[in-house]
Amino acid sequence: MENLKPDSGIVDVAIIGGGPAGTAAALEARRQGLDVSVWERERFPRDKVCGEFVSPEALPLLQSEIPMTVVRGAEIHDAEFVSAHGASRTFRLPRAALGLSRRLLDASLWKASELAGAEVHEGEAIRKARKRVSRNKDQGAWEIESTGGNVRRARSLIVACGRWWAIEGLSSPVGRCGLLTGGDWVGAKSHFAGVPPCDRVEMYFFRGGYCGLAPVEDGVCNVCCLVHREHIRERSTKGMKDFADWIVQVARLPALERRLCGAVQVSPVVTTAPVHLAGRQAVQGGALMVGDASGFLDPFTGEGISMALHSGRLAARAVTKALSEGSDDERAAEIYGQNLSRAVGRSYRIAVIARSLLHGPPWLQGLVAASLPWIGKRLVRETRWRGNPEVTPG
Repeated sequence: MENLKPDSGIVDVAIIGGGPAGTAAALEARRQGLDVSVWERERFPRDKVCGEFVSPEALPLLQSEIPMTVVRGAEIHDAEFVSAHGASRTFRLPRAALGLSRRLLDASLWKASELAGAEVHEGEAIRKARKRVSRNKDQGAWEIESTGGNVRRARSLIVACGRWWAIEGLSSPVGRCGLLTGGDWVGAKSHFAGVPPCDRVEMYFFRGGYCGLAPVEDGVCNVCCLVHREHIRERSTKGMKDFADWIVQVARLPALERRLCGAVQVSPVVTTAPVHLAGRQAVQGGALMVGDASGFLDPFTGEGISMALHSGRLAARAVTKALSEGSDDERAAEIYGQNLSRAVGRSYRIAVIARSLLHGPPWLQGLVAASLPWIGKRLVRETRWRGNPEVTPG
């Protein structure tokens, strides 16, 4: 540990990752009176591949934390499904949702965490996390080291750094994978002006993927797709510089082409790969995994941001409860793991069934489209967060 710069004192919880999950954990921990340190490797504002659909279940939390940001979002009342054969069906959402860009959402939550009193480290990644063995709780259970050489000790650790990360001392999901290797699916996104406005989220399904359109703030439309890597091989990624033309050629759907005709790209294309649609784990060696770090739910469910926010809050409450009992981080992990399973286990099971239908052959998509009003409402209801606002003892 030579030449490292230890921070003074020990925090109750260190959080790696400053997205919705990490900041929700920080805000809740501060509300509970805990000392918090949050680390984010990038600087805000920054973009992410995301459908940018904020479900109604997430809105109360955001309205309480960043109300001035929420009012800028675009209201979404309907969902439309378009199959590979062009069959289209629309259904009304049970409650109004919101379209909000990740650049605005994440930056606002980060600032709110700082104003709430969290110790924030922006633009500094964590490279190592070590579980300390000590009978003295004042020594801290975890020791984390940043790329800048800072060392921080914490009684609990929350990992909120997304789907792909590499931290020495923790089992990382990152392997030697690039855009075209390590998985079948690639995510890509960009923002467009000039798309005729509407108050619905649109899902266009085609052979080897789907594309979602959602309005966000300032009259801009988010175009986000999940495509099989065969489409990347077929068409050069240079085509992504004109992202609308690229996805229209890939999807070959007249309805999508009409929607994007005349659209003007106003943000760079961001990509992510590989995309594995599955749950992972809630706990790793006493560290609490939140948001996409604990599992990645299919984007078509529209529940990703909500689950990130709620899982972060749930983890902070588990840490609070364990500390109030005089217990260690293993107790917090036990409480969190049990409660997270209750909250999202059903969502992942239902999503697997829906995925097989929506990624099926065109004839099956057509049947799904024909019964969309019933299926859509059922999918929305069954994939929502089911967690109780209070943690249970475990």
